[in-house]
Amino acid sequence: MNPEDEEGDACTGDIIIHMKYRHALRGWVFVSLGLRCCVCALVIQSTHTLLGRGAMAASHYCALSLSPILSSRYHRYCVVPHSLPPCSALSPPSPRRQQPCLKLGVDDQAPISPSKLHISHEQLLQFERVGHVCVRKLFDSQEMGGLISAVTDAAAREKLNAYRHRVAVLCPGVDPFSLHSIAEAETVIREQGTDELGFLQNFNLHQKSHQVRQWASHPRMLAMVAELLGAQRVRLYQDCLFQKMPGFGVTNWHSDLNMVPLDTNSFLTVWIPLRSLAKTDSSLHFASGSHRDFALAYWQNNQGMANLESRGYPVVDYPCMTLGDVSIHHGWTLHWAPGQPGTGPARAAWTVSYFADGAKVLATRHTRRKLQDEDGWSYQAWRKDLKEGQVARHPLLPVVYPITIDDSKQQRRGTKKK
Repeated sequence: MNPEDEEGDACTGDIIIHMKYRHALRGWVFVSLGLRCCVCALVIQSTHTLLGRGAMAASHYCALSLSPILSSRYHRYCVVPHSLPPCSALSPPSPRRQQPCLKLGVDDQAPISPSKLHISHEQLLQFERVGHVCVRKLFDSQEMGGLISAVTDAAAREKLNAYRHRVAVLCPGVDPFSLHSIAEAETVIREQGTDELGFLQNFNLHQKSHQVRQWASHPRMLAMVAELLGAQRVRLYQDCLFQKMPGFGVTNWHSDLNMVPLDTNSFLTVWIPLRSLAKTDSSLHFASGSHRDFALAYWQNNQGMANLESRGYPVVDYPCMTLGDVSIHHGWTLHWAPGQPGTGPARAAWTVSYFADGAKVLATRHTRRKLQDEDGWSYQAWRKDLKEGQVARHPLLPVVYPITIDDSKQQRRGTKKK
């Protein structure tokens, strides 16, 4: 079918939507984003309380009714409400009306019910607007027990390497592999470090543990990630366990993509605390809307990007996250974390980063700024095999979505054992 024909038919369908809901809708916008990739946006306006979730459900059904007109695999839609709840007060998704199963990905994946996605239309829009969102109870307590066991067991075998990595980052000129104990590493950091020891990192535990790989490929999480990225195929970039021991210091402002050698905007990180967090615990704080601040990265170098006070970002966190809650942030969203109190338990959080398939390795010849190499330990194994500008496809960057039916069954068997 000709792309122009698709656009014309879709506009006709959109007029039908406008006429049917003329008592609530005052305008419609249809945007075509390239060959066989359409976005249908209904702009809802009213002087009083709007239809809210009812209007969203109606627009969902209308979008589904256009499926024969739009490309069956590449159309997406977005509902733009009149207002959003404060980003600091996001609540768990409320129950939706029963809807037909929404099939995500390509034909070899089993349909996933919208009620099982654990993310609402409002949260999808919140992520687009401010660059972060909190999803409550993505995993239940039994599932979290299995995840915690898998991650901590794998990390326990890599504890010295976590300290060696911080030596490599904080102590230029020191060979981290000349250190053979944690006590040695702590002494070197204390005496020669350029900054305090803010946290410990264990990279890519999924490459060392089959159980961790299963959790990084959990179907429920991947379905949510694909929705947030708007991607048909998703690759696993890395996982990482972040540990803040009692008394560990501040994690400075940064964005994840500033340390990733990929030329992409379709990148996000899922942050999963491994215990319930109190108000005093070190949680992530986000600069809302910073992922859309093109001027900051365009004009400023790394030092200039550290001065954020004049930019006027609303800074938001999600205090008191309970076990099973997760936060998700866009790769360009600036975030930081305060120090962990000297009394009380450590704070551990497992993160998993994903990107949309098709991203290319960053070409650095004409870049304005140098890539931060703090996470070089994570990507050096695959980076040496790929050339700049080459599509980032490598066994160490596996496609994890869509999941085949066989993979999904194997995944369920693996997680039940936990």
